[in-house]
Amino acid sequence: MISKRSLKLSPMAIAIAMAHAPVHAQLDEEPRLEEVLVTGVKYSMTKAVEIKRDSKQIVDSIVSEDLGKFPDINVVESLQRIPGVQVTDRGAGEASVVSIRGLSDVTTTVNGRNIFTASGRSVALADIPATLVNRVDVFKTRSPENIARGIAGQIDIHTNRPFDFDEGLRVSAQVRGVHQEQAEETDPQLALLLSNQWETDLGKFGALINVSHTTTNFRDQGAHAGASFPFRTLDDPAGPLAQIGTEVGWTPGLDFGLPTAPGSTLDQNPNQEFLHWRDAMFNLDGRGERERPAANISLQWAPNESSEYTFETFYNGYSLESYNQLWFQFLNSPIYDVNDPIEIYDGTNVIRSRTMGDGFSFTSGDIGTQDTDSIMYALRGEWDLGGSLTLASELVYQDSEYEEFFWGQRVARIAPEFHVNTNSGDGVPVLDYDPSGSGSPATDATNPDNYWLDWGFFNENARDGDAITWTADADWDVEFAGFNLVSFGVRYDQRSASEAATIGYAGGPVDGSTLADLPGLTTSSTDEFYNGKDGVLQSWLVADEGFVRSNQSLLRDVYGFPQNPTLNTNFEIDETQMEAYVQGDFSYDVGNGFVDGRVGFRVLDVETDITAPDAAGGMVNDTSSSTEVLPSLMVRWGITDELMARFSYTETFNLPNFVDLNPYIDYVPDVTDIGYGTATGGNPGLEPVESENIDISLEWYFAEGSVLYATWFKRDITNDIVPFRNAVVVDVPNDVPDRGDYTYILSQPDNASDSSLDGWELGLTWFPELPGWWDGLGVQASYTILDSERNLPVLDAEGNITGFDKSSIGGVSDSSYSAILAYDREEFSARLSYFWRDTFYNNDEAALFANPLEVWRSEEESLDLQLTWNINDSWAVLFDATNLTEPEFHWNYGNNPELFNFHNYLYSRTYALGVRYNYGN
Repeated sequence: MISKRSLKLSPMAIAIAMAHAPVHAQLDEEPRLEEVLVTGVKYSMTKAVEIKRDSKQIVDSIVSEDLGKFPDINVVESLQRIPGVQVTDRGAGEASVVSIRGLSDVTTTVNGRNIFTASGRSVALADIPATLVNRVDVFKTRSPENIARGIAGQIDIHTNRPFDFDEGLRVSAQVRGVHQEQAEETDPQLALLLSNQWETDLGKFGALINVSHTTTNFRDQGAHAGASFPFRTLDDPAGPLAQIGTEVGWTPGLDFGLPTAPGSTLDQNPNQEFLHWRDAMFNLDGRGERERPAANISLQWAPNESSEYTFETFYNGYSLESYNQLWFQFLNSPIYDVNDPIEIYDGTNVIRSRTMGDGFSFTSGDIGTQDTDSIMYALRGEWDLGGSLTLASELVYQDSEYEEFFWGQRVARIAPEFHVNTNSGDGVPVLDYDPSGSGSPATDATNPDNYWLDWGFFNENARDGDAITWTADADWDVEFAGFNLVSFGVRYDQRSASEAATIGYAGGPVDGSTLADLPGLTTSSTDEFYNGKDGVLQSWLVADEGFVRSNQSLLRDVYGFPQNPTLNTNFEIDETQMEAYVQGDFSYDVGNGFVDGRVGFRVLDVETDITAPDAAGGMVNDTSSSTEVLPSLMVRWGITDELMARFSYTETFNLPNFVDLNPYIDYVPDVTDIGYGTATGGNPGLEPVESENIDISLEWYFAEGSVLYATWFKRDITNDIVPFRNAVVVDVPNDVPDRGDYTYILSQPDNASDSSLDGWELGLTWFPELPGWWDGLGVQASYTILDSERNLPVLDAEGNITGFDKSSIGGVSDSSYSAILAYDREEFSARLSYFWRDTFYNNDEAALFANPLEVWRSEEESLDLQLTWNINDSWAVLFDATNLTEPEFHWNYGNNPELFNFHNYLYSRTYALGVRYNYGN
């Protein structure tokens, strides 16, 4: 049933709106429109255009091509088709992080309901399978009716409901096999939808169940150069190529790092010349098996034409068993071959390659298990109270739990001699353990005789969260001064979250065990690492996954770790949110066109109670509270039937993560006589991040289902949360040992930054009228230009602000684009999609090194293909391929990929073949 907020809808948009009205879907006197039977790629792309056209917000959508057929296997992968949306953190067989116009602060909802994972404020979007999704809306501007949290925007996921379809049985089943090329595994993906509705004397009933189960075996490979430190020059009287400590006079973690010009000296010691050299290099071969079960159940009852009730439950699970084979070689040994001179980059003091010896090396078999279970129950009622007033209310309960286990098992050796080139020309470091060609067994990285049993590492943690949410929303038809609809509502949310963990157990064997006492502990890693690239170490000795998993009791005895460790509480949080909003829709005829829009505001009051342990073994309590008033104005100008302009001014905000509010402070005393201790913790005094947003767009709908548009936008963000250091003096409680009453440098998050973002989105969707077999050819293209600036405080050793540095906002590429070529016929459809984004600043490295502080990612691209062959009305064959070009992904320090290359990754190409069966109208 259609919300009264959907004005001037085209027939195509009405059909979509009926399947899933907005959050405040209301009853109307108009009968429900029947399901549109047109399907396919063209249907999906043109429906998205009509949704964009008819919405007062700036919204872009992805619509299922057919029942059970979302454009991609992964919802996150699909979102990169939307202009202004980028996906990052590709790995483990998928992309996992979504940003809107460069900002990753996104709120995700399911059918308009806020959803989260465990103790977080957001959901792991990749955990929601595409086979349960009917449509995804990406709101780049939001009305007061929308949840206002999330600076970047809102992603609303629509699932299927029984009243979406005609009467009678509806069945959709899908089976796929997905082949991960790097892992050399083929995994099943299964989905089933059953829906029916019945007319009875008690009204109309509908029932739907949609279940899904996906399995993914993945392999990720990375070859990495470590961080940079200052080393002594070859003629230094204190010893050539020895690593220089900070006590000699240099500052780690500078924004631009130590200087790279020939003859440069330390920033605090102008008499000490130095050379840049890496502390280590390492390879990581990561494998795992992930399972995601999911289910959506929806029951609907319409006893009459003026009321409707919906009960829904949504479950998504996640299970991962991972095995990472890490090889790590330290490069800080001063021993070098005087007959093999070092290579320095021209015009710099940065060493590129050298031969060295007696280098400590270890490998680690890292075993992990992660499990998540999240479930949501919702009961919704909608009532037409008579002509001009409709009401909707719902009660929602959700619960989410997460558990994690980790064991790292190291073995170690001393490498007698090796040659290192930190950048072989494409950012990948290479190493030769036998540069002289001696063939000695001591040079073999897979020989067990060269290794000893090294440290073990172990921890467990658990996180959980739940929430009870009640909402009531009303629409009131009015005729006053151009206003035709007034909407208002309230929302009450009671949220709790907690985290607990064992202490991090680490250490060497305590019972004298050696590798010989643990037969079967080690194995050789897989050959042909990093696609067999020349110079990259192909195999190394490492702890065997099966042995470590099946011999936990034995290994805990070897290292003296407890068999059943206690999980200690990190924090417990109870939070209450109370919200209210009012908005008015207006419309005026202007010449041959119209001006309409929406104006209103949303008020939010938040109170967060936090309990956390203190250093004395007790508990400490704190409270955080805030009140926000968020105005919104949206105006559309229908210049002609085809040309529309938009303007919007909105204010949005985001709350601090729960972990950042934790009041517990961990103090580490001054044990090296540097004059101060160090401390880390959260900050219960954090305030919400706020943003003022302006969007202006011009849209030309030159043909049905086609659009050419340009949007300019700006975000001014205040109270941004960044890491911060303060100098504090601590009064030592009598019952806290080893705590000095001197100054501690406290690192904690603070509202110490402001930032701004502006840019352009350009987009085109076009299915032209073409003759013959050319008919059905279409294109979707977008180009996004971004300019960001963030003011970061510059701090001295005691945490005093000495100035501000300007940098880019993390995750923002200056430009990105996508191009999709589509072809849609009755029996066959195809889609070829290419996505590219420019370099971008990702994060700050730990402030411990001599390289630039900022970590950057190089250009990223992806080429995907989808094919569908409709054998008949019921059966279809599906083929999907992702990451066809299989590019390397490169990271570096300071946006300087030559001198300070860092990470290099290979991610798998995938192929999927499947069949889909549909039955019913």
